[in-house]
Amino acid sequence: MRFLGLIRKKYLVCLAGFVCVMVFFTLFGGRDLVQIYQLRAEWDKIKAGNARLRGENQRLAEQIQRMKHNREEVEKIAREELGLARKGEIIYYFEP
Repeated sequence: MRFLGLIRKKYLVCLAGFVCVMVFFTLFGGRDLVQIYQLRAEWDKIKAGNARLRGENQRLAEQIQRMKHNREEVEKIAREELGLARKGEIIYYFEP
């Protein structure tokens, strides 16, 4: 009986050692948990950036459609973003 108890004890010690080694490699191995959390956070940032860019693309697509069908929209953008003026117009710039 004593022999079986000794074997069982050795088995449990080996099993505990194996579990400790597995936990060590899980936490500090090639892909440790900290790196996985960092990659997941980076993934979330990238997904948020993609959502923002999709919204911007949608807004620009709508602006393109307005510009294709509305001459006043083209003129508005030319005046506001490019600083263009009609022939004979005078533009005044005021500093804040």
